Amino acid sequence: MAHNFPKGLPVFHMRIYKLVEDPESDPIISWGKDNNSFVIWNLEEFDRRNIVDKFDCNRFSQFRADLRHYGFRRIKKGSGELEYGNEDFVRGHPERMKTMMIKAFRKHRAKFEAKEAAKEMQRLQI
Repeated sequence: MAHNFPKGLPVFHMRIYKLVEDPESDPIISWGKDNNSFVIWNLEEFDRRNIVDKFDCNRFSQFRADLRHYGFRRIKKGSGELEYGNEDFVRGHPERMKTMMIKAFRKHRAKFEAKEAAKEMQRLQI
């Protein structure tokens, strides 16, 4: 299936969208109920198939960190499955991930600038 990904979208976003969209991966990972998240149904099979390797990660913990970095958040559920989503990660609308990417970039830039400002303030107080 061809996807209309916007130019400049990180490879990470495209790979996760394609993986979740692929019906062959549904027993392992698929769209969430509201079509703006994905659920990892079988973490053992996810690990066994080395799916994190497709995302240039060595471990699942690194994959989770990358999910946060790229704008995904963990959706808390009582049943124990792993669900991650974003309001701009929407089934059938891959072009919305561009907005998701921009928001994540701004958030990380603001955190970086705050840390740098704190370091500078600390330096000036010495």
